[in-house]
Amino acid sequence: MADTAPLIFAPRLGGLFPASPAAEKAMADVKGNVRVKITRMQGNHKRIALYWITLGICAPMLSAMCEGDAIDDAMLHRILKDRRGLYTTTTLPSGEVVKNYDSISFAKMSEPERNEYISWAFETLSKWLGVPVEALTTEARAA
Repeated sequence: MADTAPLIFAPRLGGLFPASPAAEKAMADVKGNVRVKITRMQGNHKRIALYWITLGICAPMLSAMCEGDAIDDAMLHRILKDRRGLYTTTTLPSGEVVKNYDSISFAKMSEPERNEYISWAFETLSKWLGVPVEALTTEARAA
């Protein structure tokens, strides 16, 4: 399964309410009834949510610094995975090598591996933007 921002909901008053920015975006698109699958969350879901919120904050700032297509959180996630080497490759009959970024997902990582990757990602984003890691994560926690 591909890495995506988690849709985290919290139970309140007999209903489920968005508890992450990704869940709020998803709810804004809901028209009518939807099917929900309740699953147990794996890993440190607060840290994973913080990671995706931080990507959502950093992506527009990095887009303003770069040429070409705008960067969104999903693209930034793939850029970071590429720099970290978190992918497998497939060689096509033509000899072209294709990177599969979905092959090494958060779900396939142990908690220490996820923690190490997310810490590295925060440090990398901090260097790219020229701000302390604490500023990035504080901003994300406030979002």
